[in-house]
Amino acid sequence: MKLMHIVENLDKGAVENWLVNVFLESRKIRPDWEWTFYCIVGKPGRLDEKVRAAGGKIIYSEVTVSKKIKFLQQLRKTLIQGQFDIIHAHHDYLSGFYLLASAGLTFKRRILHIHNNDKGIPVGNRTLYKVLLPIFRWLGLKLSDVVLGISNHTLNDFKMKYSSGKPEFEVLYYGIDLTPYAIQPDRDSIRTALNLPAGSKILLFTGRMIEEKNPVYLIRILQALLLHRNDVFAVFAGKGPLEDAVVSLASEYKIKDHIRMLGWSDKIAVLMKSSDVFVFPRLETPKEGLGLVVVEAQAAGLPTFITEGIVKDAVIIPEIVFYQELKNLDQWVEDINCILDRGPAISNETALSRMKDSTFELGNATNNLIHFYERKFISLN
Repeated sequence: MKLMHIVENLDKGAVENWLVNVFLESRKIRPDWEWTFYCIVGKPGRLDEKVRAAGGKIIYSEVTVSKKIKFLQQLRKTLIQGQFDIIHAHHDYLSGFYLLASAGLTFKRRILHIHNNDKGIPVGNRTLYKVLLPIFRWLGLKLSDVVLGISNHTLNDFKMKYSSGKPEFEVLYYGIDLTPYAIQPDRDSIRTALNLPAGSKILLFTGRMIEEKNPVYLIRILQALLLHRNDVFAVFAGKGPLEDAVVSLASEYKIKDHIRMLGWSDKIAVLMKSSDVFVFPRLETPKEGLGLVVVEAQAAGLPTFITEGIVKDAVIIPEIVFYQELKNLDQWVEDINCILDRGPAISNETALSRMKDSTFELGNATNNLIHFYERKFISLN
C-alpha cells in the first residue's frame, strides 16, 4: 500500500509528532507499506531523519500555499507521479483546498482528517476568512471519501447537519508512546535543574502559549495559591505569543520568582512525572479537538485540572481529572490546594496500567489506523 500524508512539516506540531510515532510503530507490523509525507511548509523539520531512517519518504512543497494555483499544480503533479493508493490530508478545513489537486484522479481512498475545532485557515482578511471557511468545508466533504475526527465532538463539529451517503465519518484516536511514563525521574534533581527549592510543589502547563489555551489563567491561580502557601511554583513548557503576557502578569503580581519559562521541551514525560498538578485552563469555546496533553498527564498519573473546553473523549482515568469553570477561580484554588496536600487518588503505576489498556496506547492506536486503512482498501478490491 502506498500512502501519501499531507502535513505542515515534520517538526514540533502535535499532529506530526503523533503521525511520525504511528509511522515508526507501523513499520513493525506492515514494513512493506510505503509512507510519503508531503510537507506544505517547504523546509526540513526535526523529525525528518527519524522518518528517513525508518524508510519513509519526504517531499517538500516548492510552492507556498499563498500561490494557490501553482501550489495545486505541483501537488497534483506529485500525486500523479506517486501513484498513491491513499491520500490522507491532515490540515483540517484547509485540506478541502488541498484535495482540489486530486480532482479527477483515482485513489482507493481520499481521507480528510480533522484534528481541532479552531477552524484556522491562513488568511489575514476576516471577510475573506468568512467566505472561504464554508467553501473549504464544502470542498472537503465533496472531495473526500472518509472524514476522520480525533474526537466525537471534533467530527460532529465539522459534519454539522451533513447527511449525504458520502463521505463516511469515523473517529480515530491518537496514540502515545508510554515508555517514558514507566520511568520515574529523580524529582529532587528536576527541581535543582529548575532552580526550585527542594520539596517545592509544581503546577505544570504544557502546550502552545496562545489565547485559546489560556496559559495566563495559571498565573491568576498561582497568585491566589501563594496567599495560602509559599511552596508552589508554575512551570510553563511551550512557546507562543502569550509568553510575554504570562511573564508580565507574574511581574505585576510580584510573583515572577515563582514561575519558570522553559520554551519547547522534549522531556514532557519527565516534567509531568516530576510535577504535582497539571493545569490546562483551555477556553471553553471553541473546544480543544482532543487535548493530547491531557491524555499524557493521565499517563503520568498527574492530577489534571481542565475546563469544559476539553472533550470527554480525552478522559481515561476520571479519578485524577477535575473539570472546573473559568468563572470560579476560588474553586480552582481550593481544589488544587487540597490535591497538593493529599496527592493523587491512585498511584502512578495504576494510572499507567490503565493507560496501557486504552485506545490511546501507541500500539493499540497504530493497529486501529492500520485496520482502518485495510478495511477501506480491501473494500474496493
